[in-house]
Amino acid sequence: MKKIKILMTILCVTFVTFGMVASASALTITPDTLPQWIVSHSDNSNPQAADIPGIVGYGGTLFELYKQDVDGGESGSFASSYETTFYNTPTDPEDATISYGSGPYITGDPLYLLVKDGIQGSYIFDLHSVSPPTPSVSWDGTDTIYMENFWPNQGAISHVSIYGSTSVPEPVTLLFLGFGLVGLAGIRRRIKK
Repeated sequence: MKKIKILMTILCVTFVTFGMVASASALTITPDTLPQWIVSHSDNSNPQAADIPGIVGYGGTLFELYKQDVDGGESGSFASSYETTFYNTPTDPEDATISYGSGPYITGDPLYLLVKDGIQGSYIFDLHSVSPPTPSVSWDGTDTIYMENFWPNQGAISHVSIYGSTSVPEPVTLLFLGFGLVGLAGIRRRIKK
C-alpha cells in the first residue's frame, strides 16, 4: 500500500508539473517596447502570416496561432486557450490583455505579437526577447500580456495576433496528460483488486 501511495504522489506531481502549471507572471508591452517593427498603413494595411517573416527578417514560415478582433471575432489553432479583453472604450481601445485560460498553450521559437490599428498601422513585437523598461524577458505561453497606450490620441487597437512557427498545440503537453491519466487509471485498478 505504501508503494502505491508513493507512486500516486509521483504521478500527481508529474501531472501537475507538466500538464497543468500556469505561470503567475505578466508581460507589459507598450509602443516603446523593443524589439519592435512598425508597419505603416501605407506600407501594408493588414499584415498576414505570410507577410510577417519578411517584415521581421525571419527565414521560415509563420502561422497565425491566435487572433482576437475588437468586435469579438476569434481565430487560430489556440483560440480556445486564450482570451483577450480590450479596455478604455469598447470600440476605440488603447489597451488590451491576452490571458491564458486552459488547454494547450503556445510554445516555440520564434513568436511574434501583432498589435494593429485600422488606420495608423501595426506594431510587431518579438515575444522571445521583449525589453520593456525592465531587463529582457521571454513569453512562456501562459504569461498574461498587457498591451498599454497604443494610439492614445488618434486610432485604436483593431485586433491582436500571435504568430509562430508551430501551427498546432504542443504534443508533448498532451502526451504527459495522457500518461498521467493512464497511470492514475492503473493505480485505481490495482487498489480495487
